[in-house]
Amino acid sequence: MSCATQVRWQRGEGGGPGHGRRGAFAYIQTKHGLGNLYVGRPVTVACGVGVCPRTWMQQPGSSMVEPHIRTTPRGESISITAATAAGEPVVARRLACVAFAAVLLGALIALVDRPLAHYCKLHAHAIRDDIAAVSTLGQAAWYLVPAVLVFLIARFIVGRPDIAARGMFVFLGVALAGLAADVLKILVGRSRPWVLFREGGYDFLPLGLHADYQSFPSGHAACVAAAAFTLAAVAPRYRVQLLLAALLVALTRVVMVAHYLSDVVAGAALAWLVVLILQRAFARHGVPLGPAGGAAVGVLPSPFAQRVFGARRQAQPRGS
Repeated sequence: MSCATQVRWQRGEGGGPGHGRRGAFAYIQTKHGLGNLYVGRPVTVACGVGVCPRTWMQQPGSSMVEPHIRTTPRGESISITAATAAGEPVVARRLACVAFAAVLLGALIALVDRPLAHYCKLHAHAIRDDIAAVSTLGQAAWYLVPAVLVFLIARFIVGRPDIAARGMFVFLGVALAGLAADVLKILVGRSRPWVLFREGGYDFLPLGLHADYQSFPSGHAACVAAAAFTLAAVAPRYRVQLLLAALLVALTRVVMVAHYLSDVVAGAALAWLVVLILQRAFARHGVPLGPAGGAAVGVLPSPFAQRVFGARRQAQPRGS
């Protein structure tokens, strides 16, 4: 059966096989991503007047428009080309966030960074040594090594592609955020706080390779924020604790006068942008990133995702 008409989305509330029943999930693959399709409330899809015997999960409040759908007998996969009806408001909100971040950074650079740096230099020296160990948690190695170990073990030893994908997600998030921060440091060339204390300099030297002019953005803040954002996507139950811990580590860079406050804010914003793009890339390949073993739909990953993360190993029958 093929349906080219507009699809009506509604909540599944029983009334037939698979209507709103957890466990009767469809295996779905989309062109534009699965970010809104694998967690939340159960929904059913209707073609014309007939309700297709398929159920999957959709985030509460999201609405979808389905220009094309192919239905198959029970047990087979469904290929879907999906588009979010509320896409334009989402883009507007993200542009507003970018504009707000730009205004905030400008205000911090003009009004806050210098007096706060002087204050930390004069009054925070007593605790500077104590927080140095906390500050080292912003180094990327703390997250890259465990993440790649999780990926390798899950991919090649235990055969868990879902866990392997989550490990690679954390690895890529931290690595790409740190790399982007290092590139921007050179391109922007902002002077470090100690240049202000030593020479009175508060300026920019673009394309400079000296460490004195690699303050913006903070690499430590970018790495620890990326770790927090990626881990919060994988384990949302602990997102508040993760974000608070990342905030604490990032602020130590200001207390140690290694960075200005705007450097730390820019590093965190850069990490958020990198993780957002990475989430969309994983979703585009049909790789959900919610809690492992949670109430997620059985998703049919793209061929590329299957090559990278492998396939789940089938349990051997007893007595074989």
